[in-house]
Amino acid sequence: MYDNAYHHKLRGRLWQALDESFDEDHESRRGVGLAFSGPYPWGDIKEGDSLSVLVASPRRELLDSLIADLSRNREFNIGEMPFELEDITAHNPDVGEPGTEGTLETVTGVVCRLTKEQVEEYGLDTTEIESGETETRTFWRPDHGMGPLRDSIRHSLQLSHEWFGDQTRPGPYEVDHRLWSSIEPIKDDITYALPFSPATGVERTLIVSKWTLGYRVRDDTHRYHLNLALDCGIGQRREHGFGFVNVEQTKHTSPVKTERGSQVTH
Repeated sequence: MYDNAYHHKLRGRLWQALDESFDEDHESRRGVGLAFSGPYPWGDIKEGDSLSVLVASPRRELLDSLIADLSRNREFNIGEMPFELEDITAHNPDVGEPGTEGTLETVTGVVCRLTKEQVEEYGLDTTEIESGETETRTFWRPDHGMGPLRDSIRHSLQLSHEWFGDQTRPGPYEVDHRLWSSIEPIKDDITYALPFSPATGVERTLIVSKWTLGYRVRDDTHRYHLNLALDCGIGQRREHGFGFVNVEQTKHTSPVKTERGSQVTH
């Protein structure tokens, strides 16, 4: 049976593959810098089927540690789903040079838990939470509008930039332009309540949403920010398998000016 609550067990298998040099990162606020897809294709499975898992990180040493362990230990059990690793392949996805249009997808679901400052800025109603009528934190919902969602995604990328990014470049907070030209839900049901176990014996509920994110690469800095989303994912709980981002499609468009002012043609 395909287990839709695979997140905790898959995370555990990947952490098991990391050497002891990453133990300190496990306890830190910033985490280790890891995002991953679920086993796919999703749906009914039978003995002998082949599935894949995509793993992304901005840290080459982390990926090297995973590859070294998984090459030796081919057992890849995800809870009640027993697998044996067949192959490891490398990919280097890129959103494209300035002038490229494309879309990214967040098929694992994005967790956008809003900060206290965001709740206050947008005047969101938290009376049920404060009165104890619900234990659910302030997750983004459609009636909050798109502003808090965009802010939450930008905030997560800013943290990725500060923790793992290229400090010679400006972060998402240091530019005025939007990251995305469009944000569209993948399905009509925009949000999903999902049972989640962050640790053995701990049960919580997360509100997640799935998106197609459209973009047109303006310049090299914008390209860096978008590729950072591919490396680190977006939103919260990324190291538990949420917010994983993948390139859906790209196409070249008209020339645009790069940061140096020269023209790029495709």
